[in-house]
Amino acid sequence: MLNAGRRLLRAPALARAGFAPMAARALPVTAADDGTWAKAGLGAVLLMAGLGMSQTDNCGIVGVVSKHQEANNFLLEGLTILQNRGYDSAGMATTKHDGAAPIEVTKYASVQGTADSINLLRQTKERHDGNTVGIAHTRWATHGGKTDENSHPHMDMNQRVAVVHNGTITNYNEIKNELIAEGVTFSSQTDTEVIAQLIGHLMGEGADSLTATRLALERLEGTWGLCIMARDEPGKVIVARNGSPLCIGYGSNSMYIASETTAFSRHTKRFLSLQDGEVAVVKCDSAELNPQDTNEGTLQRFPTSRLGTAPDVKVRLSPAPFPHWTIREIIEQPKAVASALGYGGRVSDDHVYLGGLEAEKDKMLKIKHLLISACGTSLNAAKYGAKLMRTLGSFDTVSTEDAAETTNERLPRHEGGILVVSQSGETKDVHRVLQLQQAQDLPMFSVVNAVGSLIARTTRCGVYLNAGRENAVASTKAFVTQVTVLGLIAAWFAQNRPEVNRTKLDELIQSLHRLPITIGMALRTRAQCAQIADKLMPSEHLFVLGKGYAEPIAYEGALKIKEITYLHAEGYSGGALKHGPFALIEGKEGQFGPTPIILVVLDDEHGQLMKTAAEEVRARGAYTIVITDNPAMCEGIADAIVPIPNNGPMTALLASVPLQLIAYELAVKRGINPDVPRNLAKAVTVD
Repeated sequence: MLNAGRRLLRAPALARAGFAPMAARALPVTAADDGTWAKAGLGAVLLMAGLGMSQTDNCGIVGVVSKHQEANNFLLEGLTILQNRGYDSAGMATTKHDGAAPIEVTKYASVQGTADSINLLRQTKERHDGNTVGIAHTRWATHGGKTDENSHPHMDMNQRVAVVHNGTITNYNEIKNELIAEGVTFSSQTDTEVIAQLIGHLMGEGADSLTATRLALERLEGTWGLCIMARDEPGKVIVARNGSPLCIGYGSNSMYIASETTAFSRHTKRFLSLQDGEVAVVKCDSAELNPQDTNEGTLQRFPTSRLGTAPDVKVRLSPAPFPHWTIREIIEQPKAVASALGYGGRVSDDHVYLGGLEAEKDKMLKIKHLLISACGTSLNAAKYGAKLMRTLGSFDTVSTEDAAETTNERLPRHEGGILVVSQSGETKDVHRVLQLQQAQDLPMFSVVNAVGSLIARTTRCGVYLNAGRENAVASTKAFVTQVTVLGLIAAWFAQNRPEVNRTKLDELIQSLHRLPITIGMALRTRAQCAQIADKLMPSEHLFVLGKGYAEPIAYEGALKIKEITYLHAEGYSGGALKHGPFALIEGKEGQFGPTPIILVVLDDEHGQLMKTAAEEVRARGAYTIVITDNPAMCEGIADAIVPIPNNGPMTALLASVPLQLIAYELAVKRGINPDVPRNLAKAVTVD
């Protein structure tokens, strides 16, 4: 028997099962479990513990306990809804509701990098016909490679239990070695199999599934959202949470489990979010919360004080009539930006109103020195927003930093504040910055898309993107709406400063008003972008250059190209190429032909410098593509010119549209599914 000494579970429960004590560990409560954004109209949605409404983890979990509803159909539907997180494997386990029966497991890794494992699962769904209890999972590999064996669900060696798991177990090697010494044999390289084997081993020593689960949790260190089925205890699923969200949906004669409510919202709106440290037993008509735990007193069936109503999120299972989510979301950007502007409700002809900031106005306006922290695409949006804030004088100083590199010494002190930007609202590095901030007691606010997410609840103040659900892993409409909202924030702070540059403020406000229309105009370049993608087919390397507002657009354009086309692309400031990367430029004699270089050349104070940069790279044999709001000024300096409209300080943002289109068209031509690029996840919540 595994025995590590100290114990956390109550003695009576252990004594009844005849178990020796095991190592205890604290189960931390998420810092924001009691907090929400102070935003009118959202209280009923946000005042719920847990993370039920967000896109919250790299992997997706769904489960169902029913007497009559076929499990396989719901599980496949749920996995399809959650596939926007990104995944490389998928699997399901099902069994009968009544009577002990073998657990049927099918699971597949995607083939050759494509995200086809859900389709492979669908092709074998008949193996689960007649089963009404089940759990399923989409995996994004962390421990162990992308193989069928490493896919979830995992079972113990005696086929007693099946487990799906989101999160990371940090002490799995230690436990694995102990189990091997006890004669347990493993079939995968994952940390999750350790959980299944440990629970199965404890059940082999006489524990029921719930007691075995509780004992196992005492040994685990790390994060988890767990669903556990036991062969000999049909009609229920045990769930547990520590740092990785799980929701329980209350249906009619069926109960649902998912890592976000969108997976079951077509079946029920009533749900409960587990809190860290909680365990529940889910049956077809109830969820028993923290059963057998004397700390909780009597069993809680239907704890109505914590039941919430899932938001009405329009969930599409297909991008039809478009072939991919990526192009659908690119095309949707005018509508997404209009929504981010509140369809005019957030910005009038001369004033910006942001309810999330107005509620904390006194505290917000004390910020003189702002640090914006974000990762990836959100960091590129933050860089654009910071430039807008500096132009308007929204703060005395504004800086941006990659959240992965943000440390205590980088936080502003006197009259400082922190703004974090995250599409998912769950990015681990970004949340870590907030934890640093809390120790310093600095004002903080956030820009997120996912309502009720961890970061939104931690900051309790901020502005939602209102961009709608983004299904493709690589962000497009979220980036554009992030810049839009950061522009609104820049204007809001500027208009509240004692000395405001009214001319620059009005110019930005008018640019924001025109943004939906001008993005629609930029979308008309798609045919030309497809032609450019043809030219890029043989290329292995590419550079994107921009200056001023166009510099972060160059970074984002290069990121989008490398994310979904697997072409090595780098973004640089327009003047930086000569400081080293010039050496990489090749002409027609190059192995892959002339090096393609995309330049964003705008008719602004940086226009002449960017023209010079275009001439310099073309003189060295590069294939030059210019995105510009003034094609006449670029004649003779480019092999291809992509026109965009002029829209004041938001002109550079319009250049992101043809860059997105080039990336999309090139991915399709290369036979790559742009919706699910290899190795990437929508919300990065692991180290």
